[in-house]
Amino acid sequence: MAIARVLAVNGAKVAIAGKDHGALEAAVGLLTDLGGEAIAIPIDVRQDEMIPSSFDSVETTWGPVTVLVNNAGVVHRDKAVHLTRETIRDVMAVNVDGAVMMAQEAARRMIRDGRGGSIINISSILAGVPMRQVAAYSASKAALSQMTRSLALEWAKHGIRVNEIRPGWFETTLTDRFLKGPGAHVMAGQNPLGRLGAPHDLDGAILLLASKAGIYMTGSAITVDGGHSLGR
Repeated sequence: MAIARVLAVNGAKVAIAGKDHGALEAAVGLLTDLGGEAIAIPIDVRQDEMIPSSFDSVETTWGPVTVLVNNAGVVHRDKAVHLTRETIRDVMAVNVDGAVMMAQEAARRMIRDGRGGSIINISSILAGVPMRQVAAYSASKAALSQMTRSLALEWAKHGIRVNEIRPGWFETTLTDRFLKGPGAHVMAGQNPLGRLGAPHDLDGAILLLASKAGIYMTGSAITVDGGHSLGR
């Protein structure tokens, strides 16, 4: 929601996509109240047949997609010795496969129209910083990081920029189970800036990569973590 908000209040027409219809409609209502323009697009990125139709819906309403933010994600926490093949596949299906299929569909249309665009993948500092009990998630984000660079190299000739943002610890629905109880205080205490990320802390990176301000950036990774990945 934070990403959609900063784009909407800065003049972008925003299509919010996801599985939870109620949450999508609520988000559209909030953005509209802020003076933004937004629509809800139901999609499960694991379902290939839903991806082209979601882009069709946006094009019918507002025209071609010029910026895609891949922010769908799932997490799983368990000891590595307990990981099952099914769990690994489930994490990869959303965090890697889904992001790549969405990027692929966006790129096909950008190439078709000869207009270029920006694809922003939301990765994680765990793509490069190991942590116990999140092996599947970390591996998926590392794969997404390498995929970002590969797609950036391949699609640069079409004027398509592909970059990633690596957030640190933010309080979101995805991290709720990790930050319950004393978890938030502990993680904040380990951060050089002494706090967890706030929703607006990603605003600058998103606006940079989505706009002409970042026109000469592709294959880049922007870390937004308060210095967490630096260690102490």
